[in-house]
Parts: sequence; structure tokens; C-alpha cells
Amino acid sequence: MELVTLLFYPVYLLVTFSFTLIFIPKKDYKEYFIYGFLFGALGDVLIVSLFQNVLQIMWFKNMGLFAAWDQNFLSPASWLTTVMLFLYFFPQKKIFRYPYIFTFSCASVGYGLLVRNADLFDFRPWLYPYVSFFVFFLWWLCITWIFLKTSSFFNTEKKG
Repeated sequence: MELVTLLFYPVYLLVTFSFTLIFIPKKDYKEYFIYGFLFGALGDVLIVSLFQNVLQIMWFKNMGLFAAWDQNFLSPASWLTTVMLFLYFFPQKKIFRYPYIFTFSCASVGYGLLVRNADLFDFRPWLYPYVSFFVFFLWWLCITWIFLKTSSFFNTEKKG
């Protein structure tokens, strides 16, 4: 197994986890962690289960010691930290929200292609980039909508 394949997820997780510790204030960390767990980690498990186990249009490979339930154990953890950062830096001004979601959707497609190039993931040729962009856009949009409706941070501290 190549070094990139072996280290991709651990390095990504270490970097994003470090960013959460650097940027997200300690007093706010728990709430962002809960959102990250529910919509990043569990969201990833549900979407991967649907796309991999039910629809069979994508699959993980070369998981090594990170294999768990036909998924890469570090993928949900990576999405957890990514969602935490997405929500922490979510724009206060409405005019920037859709471009922000669009940008994260594009970055998510790029991330999927990067994971594929690291030989950790593969998919049917028609899935990327257009169908996956639509899925990611809906995922980020749902996360945003729920966050805006339920978060004590955004509804009290981040009015704008």
C-alpha cells in the first residue's frame, strides 16, 4: 500500500481536528462537535450506506486497519471535523451564504476526487462531478438550514 493511501485520512483528520482546536472557542466546542457528529459523521455513514450498500454506486477500498462495516472508519471522523469548521465559519450576512455553500459543495467534490486519487474510494463514472455536486449541495444546504433553525450560537451571538 502506498504511503499516500495509508496516510491520507489520518493526516486530513489531524489537520482538520487541529484547526477545530485552534479556531473554535473552548466554550463553544461542544455544540459544534454535536452538529459535526450528527450531520458530519452520522450523515457520512448514512449517505455512504445508501450509496455503497444499497445503490452500489460508490465504495471504499484499501482501508487497511481503518475498515469498519465496509466503510473507512476515519471518513466519518473527517466529515465531523469538516462540518464543525463549515459551521464555525458560516457567514453572518445572507448574501454570502449561497456562495459559501456552493464553494463547500465544490470543495467536497474535489475532496472525493482526491480520496479517489489516493486509491481509497471509487465510484461509477457518472457519479462525479455533477451528481455528486448536487448531493453535496443538498447535504450542505440541509446542514445549514437545521443549524440556522436550531443553533443557539447563530440565533444569539451571530445575528447579522
